[in-house]
Formats: sequence, structure tokens, C-alpha cells
Amino acid sequence: MKLSQLYVMLWAAGMAGWASGALAQESTESESSQDSVDVGAVNVRGQSLGNGQMVQEDSGKARSTVTKEALEKMNPAANALDKLKYTPGINVSSDDATGLSGTTFTMRGMSSSQVGISSDGIPINDSGDYNIYPNLLGDPENLGEIFVTQGSSEADAPHIGSSGGNIGLVTMRPEKDFGVFFKQSLGTNDLTKTFARLNTGEHNGFSSFISASHEEADKWKGKGSLKADKVEWNALFEGGNGNSTNAIVKYHRQENYNYYTISKGQYEQYGRDYDYSETLKRNSSGQISSYYKLNRNPFENLTASLTQRFQLRDDLTLTFQPYYYWANGGSFSPGSASSLSSTSDQAGNYDLSNLSYNTYYRPSWSETWRPGVTTKLKWDFSEQHSLDFGYWYERARQRQTQPFISIEEDGTPDDIWADYGSSNQVVDANGNTVQGRNYYTVTPAQKLWVQDTWYFSPDLTFTTGLSYEYVERKGNNRGSLYDEPEKRNAKYHEFLPNFSAKYQINEENQAFYNVTRNMRTPQNYVLYNTGDSISLNPELSWNQELGWRFTRDDMALSATLFYLTFKDRQLSSYDTNGDYVMINVGDVVNKGLELEWSGLLPYNFNYYASYTYTDSEQQDDITTRNTQLPTSGKQVANVPKNMFNLSFGYDDGRYYGNIVGKYVGSYYGDLTNDEKISGRTVFDLNTGVRLPVNKKMFKSAAIRFSVANLFDKEYLSSARTIGFNAQPYNGLSSSTSYYNVGEERTAVVSFEASF
Repeated sequence: MKLSQLYVMLWAAGMAGWASGALAQESTESESSQDSVDVGAVNVRGQSLGNGQMVQEDSGKARSTVTKEALEKMNPAANALDKLKYTPGINVSSDDATGLSGTTFTMRGMSSSQVGISSDGIPINDSGDYNIYPNLLGDPENLGEIFVTQGSSEADAPHIGSSGGNIGLVTMRPEKDFGVFFKQSLGTNDLTKTFARLNTGEHNGFSSFISASHEEADKWKGKGSLKADKVEWNALFEGGNGNSTNAIVKYHRQENYNYYTISKGQYEQYGRDYDYSETLKRNSSGQISSYYKLNRNPFENLTASLTQRFQLRDDLTLTFQPYYYWANGGSFSPGSASSLSSTSDQAGNYDLSNLSYNTYYRPSWSETWRPGVTTKLKWDFSEQHSLDFGYWYERARQRQTQPFISIEEDGTPDDIWADYGSSNQVVDANGNTVQGRNYYTVTPAQKLWVQDTWYFSPDLTFTTGLSYEYVERKGNNRGSLYDEPEKRNAKYHEFLPNFSAKYQINEENQAFYNVTRNMRTPQNYVLYNTGDSISLNPELSWNQELGWRFTRDDMALSATLFYLTFKDRQLSSYDTNGDYVMINVGDVVNKGLELEWSGLLPYNFNYYASYTYTDSEQQDDITTRNTQLPTSGKQVANVPKNMFNLSFGYDDGRYYGNIVGKYVGSYYGDLTNDEKISGRTVFDLNTGVRLPVNKKMFKSAAIRFSVANLFDKEYLSSARTIGFNAQPYNGLSSSTSYYNVGEERTAVVSFEASF
């Protein structure tokens, strides 16, 4: 039975009532002995701007930081990318509020697969197609901050697929004192999350924490559930004289059911609740169509890094960071199960004489191994100049398969985990595992950079840098039902300069200008697609920014004009035979404005607002399947021109609350701009109370309550699969776009305490 929204809200109200009673009792007891209320670990402190949503930036480029305070005041179950939903330039779309399902975003007109994302210096975009998955983002309770450079990749960023900016997740440091932090969250759709973190405290310079969490929920539409377990460890040794060692290890395992992405027509006909069938149906051939038990997404991953900082001299610092990334899992998302018989082998790689016609669960499975190392040397060789040198190397290996697994009579796969070489997979007469896809890609990548920061005067700083990036793609198509064995290689290398100037006009005003060149290496699929995909050039972008920041104790304002041009944009298409092919769709110009404004009001009230205008224009007509489409001058699909966010809040150090409204303008679902999706305004509510505690038992305690989509707005949040043309052109039939659906109103309440 699903936990109703009403029950969650009443439960939260009851807890708030108990908290108010506890506060009143504590206040009465305290006032009898002292002039002010002793609230234990709750310190009545000055408010931060925008509830921590906006900080005073000092970079020579556009940059936004979401602090731990802001992270804590949002939906407790949301993942790191969900918590960027109010940040200027970014439009985040998630399947649900659990933080476990699909999450996509656009940033200044660039898709999430064009933005580099790292966690404590480890690149976490997929090494093949650069997609980002929630399972790689860790527990948000352990994050200290999230930073965003909206248009420029950092010079030392370990990315090969970042033509449109950079996002960094930073894990919080272990605490100096021994303690336990516990948090229990409950929400609609039977959401429950239990999180616990143990801090060892500091002993002779060594401190660490270990955390574990378990989360479960039902899908908010359709049938199926979501389940995940996480374990994280962070150990820090500070040896004095600036030397330190930091080890961070994170592990995640999930077993999820997928959501169905729907077309605009399906949405208009069936509404937002349309999903995979809850009833098993077989056609005359015994094939199962669109059944929820088949559409699964099991996944596990491990990341580990060891950051060593050596203060070689007062003016010379060396940082050495080896890391390792491992991921294993896959997803089944087509509408129907896959059929297999003795005549299915089109490439002649198998002897299927041992098989009769049957249908199977066939997930797209990937296993990835990514060892890498980043080395940096910082030399402050004079009062005016600081030089940064660095070298990054990574050797990613990725195996992508599609095995066939038997389906039981009730439609359940024999095993949802399709590990390579598992005994539950279909084999041919010679004992070979039958594969619908069988790729093995090795991607060695290197980056060398130097950057000079020149403090020209106390108010004027110049930063000039140059990176050289070299990437190889080595593809081994090991042969499948449809492909003969073949090996292909490709190499990509570019110089990537950057320059920025920052001028401190006076104590309150700062201006900056930045220009950066970014590169995105073609996805690994160019090694396996038909045609001349392998000859594609990398996407190259030039990002220019002109910005101004105004900061006072009670207010902050920033404004950034951006102009981003990139060429050789790549999209997946089909050739005239219906085979996959990557094509170059020409140049794109993204230009616009980002505004951010935050301030304090009398009586502990506060506000935060952000506005983004993005004009993302395709510069060329696109030719696909021998037909030219009129795309020149059209807006890039899935990019709204206008986004506006306004938050009004209150925080007196004990009670806090804010209501946030976000407007996202209309956008197009196809490249020819024939299918338009309406804009929407969605409101969220976040409240909480920091409880008075007995210091002998608790360090702190709080109750937090969040409601997403407060007024239950129904909308299509973003395009998941973008079609070329929603209307037919010159004999070319129309293509269908599929969309993520905005989640219904959901509520989450959490109780947390530190011991």
C-alpha cells in the first residue's frame, strides 16, 4: 500500500507539533535560569544569502556554488543533480523525487552528455557516450558543496566529453570530533530512506567517516519499485606543514524498474500516468510486449581516489591523485521482448541449430574499468605570478553486450543481472554466448596543461592557460547476431587555450571576462556504426563570458552575458538501410544572459532569484537519410529560451522555510521545431525546525519537510529521445520524440540527529 500524501503531511504536522511543544518546554525551563534560550547545538546565527544557494564567487569566469546549507534544505532524497534545479543556466529533469531514477539536464543549451561531471576529481560521465546516471552521484548527505562552471571546462578537469562546461561534487571532510549522524526519511509512494554516518574523530592528524544507506520506493506511476544501497568511506590524514592524504571510496548497488517515456500524442491521449503494462500479454508468436517486469535497471558501481598533497617548499605544492572507477549494469527498455530462433543469426557468427523460436529478456549491458591519475604542481614563483602545471592520464575499458536470458511464464526474467559469462545466458550449439551486441572499447586519454595566474595589481588579475588533450578510441567489435568481427581505431587531439581577467572595481563591485576552448571527443559508437562515422571530428566550442558581481553583507547580485559557439555537433541517426550512423549536423550558437540575486530582509526573511535567457540556434540545415531538413535558424531541441526561479524564505536559526517557484518556458521536441511543448510553473515547499537538545545525549537534531510540485502541475519536463522532424518533409516520414513526465505532488519528511 502506498503511503498517501495526506498521511505524510499529517505525520509531519504531528512531528512539528511535538517539536513546538518541546521548544516551549525548553524555553520555559531555560528562562527560569538565564536570560536567553539555550538551544544546545542549535546556534541562532546570521543568515547566509539565499539559504546557501548563492555565495560570493571570486573566479574569473561564471561559476555557481550550492553549499551544504542549501543542500540540506531541499528534498532529503534528491540526488546531487536534482539539487541544482534552481541554479542559473541549468534545467534539471528527473523521473521522480527519490534520486534513484533517470536524471537529465541542459546547461546553456548543451545536453548533459556535453557537460563534464566529476566527483572529488574522478570523472563520472560514461566513458563511451558521456551520459550521467544517478547511481554515480553518491549520498547527498555526504556532500559539502556542488560547484558549476556553466560554460567553461576547468583547465585541470579530467574530461574528454566536455564541450559545454563542468560540474563538480565535493565530499564533506571528516569531522574533528567522534560522533554519529542518523537520518530517517519517509515520503509518498512508500519512500523510505535510512542513512547513518560514523565519524571517528581526529587522532594524531587522522580522521575519517563511514556511512551507509538503504532506500526503497514505489514508482509514482505504473507498477514497479526502486531499491538502492550505498556505502561510503572518507579518510583524511593531515601531517602538518601543508601535507595531507585523503582517501574516498564509494559503492552503490541498485535494482530499479524503469519509467516509460511517452510521446506528446500519448500524453495528450492517456495523461501523465501512462506507463508499461501491468498485465502480461503475449501475441500469437508468444512475444511479450511492453511489460513492466522486463523493464529493469540493475546497476552497481565503485569509485575510489587517493589524493596526496605535498608541500615541497613554501612556494611549491605537489598534488598526486590516482583513482579507479568501476561500473557494472544495464537496462532493458524496448517495448517488446527479443525473439531468437535457429534462423536469427544474420552475421554467421553462431550455430543456432540448438534453438527453437522463443522470446527473451535482452538488456543492454556495460561493464567499465577506468584507472587514472592526475598530477598537479603549483609554483608561486613571485608575488605577481603563480604557475600551475598538470598531467592527467586515464585508460578506460568498456565492454558492452546484449545477452539473451530466459523469461518465466509470469514474465519475470530468470535473472535481471546479465554479467558477462554468466551461466544463465543463451548459448549456441558450440557453447558460445549469443550476443545482440558485443563491443569492447579501450580509450586511453591524456591531458597536459600549464596555467599562469598574474596578479597584475591588487585589483586586477589575469589567468592564461593552455591544455593539450590527446585521446584514442580503440574499438573491437567481437561479432554478434548482426555484426561481423572488426577492429577500428581513431585518434583525436587538440590544443585548448583559456584566458580570463578579473577586475575588483571597488569593495562591492567586480567585473570579469573569460574565453575558453572546450573539446568533446566523439562517442565510442562511431567505432561500430555503419558508414563513415569514424571520420567525425570532435565537437569544439568557444565559450565567451562577460560578467559583473555586486556583493554586500545583505545582498549579492551577478549578471553574465555568454556567447558560446561550437562546431561539428554530433547526433545519432539512421542511414537509408535503417542502420545506426553518427552524423555531423553542423554549427550551433548559444547566447544569452544569466542573472542571480539574493538578499536578506527584515525579521529573518530572505529571497533568492535567478533568470536565464538562452538563444540556442542551429546554423545549418541537416541532411539525414538523403533528405535535407530545414533546421537552420531553428532553436536547438529541448532548450527553453526562458527560465525564472524565485524563492522567498525565513530562517531564524531554529525554524526555517521557503517556497520556491520555477518557471520553465516552452521548448521544442524535434530539430525542425515542428513539435512544441508548453512551458510550466512549478512550486516547491521546504520547511524545517532545528530542535533543542540535551547536549549530554545529542549534538543536534532537526525535522525537515519538503513538498515537490506543491500544486500538482501536470507537464512534460524534457525530451528524452529527440526526433529529427515531427512532420514529414520531401518524402521523409516524420519521427517521434519521447518525453520525461513531471512527477505528481510528492512529500518527504525526515528526522535527523547527531550524537
